[in-house]
Amino acid sequence: MDITWDVAHARLSHERMLHITKALISMRPDTVTLGGGEPLGVPGLFEILDQFRAAGIEVVLRTSGKSLHPSMVRTLLVSCARIEVCAMAFTHALHALHLFDIGAAKLDRHAVFGLDATGIRRGFDRLEDFCATTAAELPHLGFIAFSDTIGPDHAQYLQSLAPQSVRVTVETANTSVVRAR
Repeated sequence: MDITWDVAHARLSHERMLHITKALISMRPDTVTLGGGEPLGVPGLFEILDQFRAAGIEVVLRTSGKSLHPSMVRTLLVSCARIEVCAMAFTHALHALHLFDIGAAKLDRHAVFGLDATGIRRGFDRLEDFCATTAAELPHLGFIAFSDTIGPDHAQYLQSLAPQSVRVTVETANTSVVRAR
C-alpha cells in the first residue's frame, strides 16, 4: 500500500502531526509520499521523516525546492527514498537540484532525485534547455518525469536531449510509461 499525505496543507500542531504519523505507520504502508504545497516548510518535518524511516517505510518527498536550505540536503538525501523536485518554478527547482547533486556526491547511498515536470504548463523552453544542458551538469540526477499533456512528439524530442544516464518517464492519467534508452 502507498499513502500520499498532503502534509503541508494540513496546518496541524506538531503533536497532531506526530499522531497522524504514528497512525500512518500503523497501517504498514510500503511508501508514504509527502507533498501538498511545500513540505519543507512544515515544522518538525525531519522528526516525521525519522519516524517513517525507523519503521522501515520509504518516503517520497515532493517539493518545489523553494524552501530548501543547504543544511537540509544531507538529511533529506538520507531520509527519503525519492525526491521529486517540481518544475513549477524553474529557478527554485534548478537551485534545489544543484544542492541535491552536490550533497549526493558526498554520500555513498542517497535518495533518487530528479525533476518532476508533469505539472508544467509554461516554460517549455526552460525544460528544453534543462534536458539539453543542465541535466548533463548534474551527474547524480536520477530522473526526469514528463506529462503526456506536452504531446508525444515534444516528449520524445525532450527525451532525446536528456543524458543517457537519466531515467525519463512520461506520466499518463493512469500510469507511468518508461521510455527505454
